[in-house]
Amino acid sequence: MPSSPTLQPIDLASHVPPSWRPFVDRPALAHVESFLSGEVASGQRIQPLKAQVFRALELVAPDDVRVVLCGQDPYPGAGVPMGLAFSVAPEAAIPGSLRNLFVELQDDLGIAPPPTGDLTPWASRGMLLLNASLTVRMGAPGSHGPAQWPAVTFELLRRLAEQRRGLVFLALGRAAQGVVGRLPLDGHRVVEAAHPSPMSVRAFRGSRIFSRTDAALVELDHEPFDWRLA
Repeated sequence: MPSSPTLQPIDLASHVPPSWRPFVDRPALAHVESFLSGEVASGQRIQPLKAQVFRALELVAPDDVRVVLCGQDPYPGAGVPMGLAFSVAPEAAIPGSLRNLFVELQDDLGIAPPPTGDLTPWASRGMLLLNASLTVRMGAPGSHGPAQWPAVTFELLRRLAEQRRGLVFLALGRAAQGVVGRLPLDGHRVVEAAHPSPMSVRAFRGSRIFSRTDAALVELDHEPFDWRLA
């Protein structure tokens, strides 16, 4: 009988930026690495690319975070996710949820929708755009639930909330609100709204999440956020 292919371990730990390593639960990440190694061995394609998995952490250091936007899973479309919650690669079509965010941005603050769905400028100004799960099987939404990514991402947020003061957590939808509700929130603010998904957009419209986030930042003695993307 032919021998089974050797399982090549996936190394994600080395991709965690040094400033964020104290915030990452290494045993929990090892479980994720084991799961993803099995996915690759079985021929599955994983999104986003390995180098982009921790993109949200690369763009903002722990001491520079001002706003945390909690997402769920990466988009499953080929080449679409880029390691930032809600964000898509510049060449990708803008998904419905993100389009609805942009409509609310214009209605709330008068900022015209940008030409692409790349939210990198928000990250570079101090927003942590973190999904609960950081990978997904291409074409299969929610497929990496067994990887137990939330054991990594929730612990990261918990440690961040404990060590920092004056953060604004932007929680859109019940899943994100459930995560944020379990964090130590002393000294922080939470802005909640329905998810901007086309399925719940009626409840999301008029939520004024952007001006409410700015008001929360001002309460915390911070400057309002620069929401421009174009």
